Amino acid sequence: MNIFRAHRPATLAELRAQLDTLEARSRRVGPAALPFGLAVIDQALPWQGLPRGALHAIVGAEGDGAPAGFCIALLARLSAIGPVLWITEARELYAPGFAALGLDPARLLLVEATRRKDKLWALEEALRTPALAAAVAEIDTLDLTASRRLQLAAETHGVSALLLGTGEDALSEARAARTRWHVAAVPSISGEGDIGPPHWRLTLEHCRGAAPAAWTVIWHNGEWREVDSPNRTALSAVAPRRARA
Repeated sequence: MNIFRAHRPATLAELRAQLDTLEARSRRVGPAALPFGLAVIDQALPWQGLPRGALHAIVGAEGDGAPAGFCIALLARLSAIGPVLWITEARELYAPGFAALGLDPARLLLVEATRRKDKLWALEEALRTPALAAAVAEIDTLDLTASRRLQLAAETHGVSALLLGTGEDALSEARAARTRWHVAAVPSISGEGDIGPPHWRLTLEHCRGAAPAAWTVIWHNGEWREVDSPNRTALSAVAPRRARA
């Protein structure tokens, strides 16, 4: 796991050099969409999965680790195509936690950035590096113009972009995102009373060409499994949020 701090000029150059090296290498071209492998979700999306080379917003409540867990699970699948990059404010991230959710830390580049403009710079540079499969940025606010810019970069170079935000109105203006997900943790107790694998409530709040929907899923051994049936009509009962038009 390589770590860069985007607020230092020297490490900006190091990051650019690392990205240039990745770009110079050939990589296997993956499918146009990343299937969840869960028919009820894949069939609800126009692309039969999560479209690659696109911008996606993933949000959740303050202090809930489920949105980050969902991002890691997606990156675990995408890392089979190419390395992935995470832009974070945290000074240390727990590598075994990534591995526990299926993401090999050796496939992960970390960029430490605290200023919003540094995060956006690092994300856009990453999206212009086709050797990467995906990039994640922890950011709570993004306007329509900036989201369009990121969507264009992702689409042009085929790199998936994940925005990770927390709070009720996080990323509410990032309207160029192809999909917007609200992710919340739900109790995960095994039949023996032990803590089981992660259980998440996934709410698809916005997706052009698809209706809002929600599912409770388990992420275990690199695969998704549904716990109950989707509720497409009463999202207010799933999470107290305003679904986007």
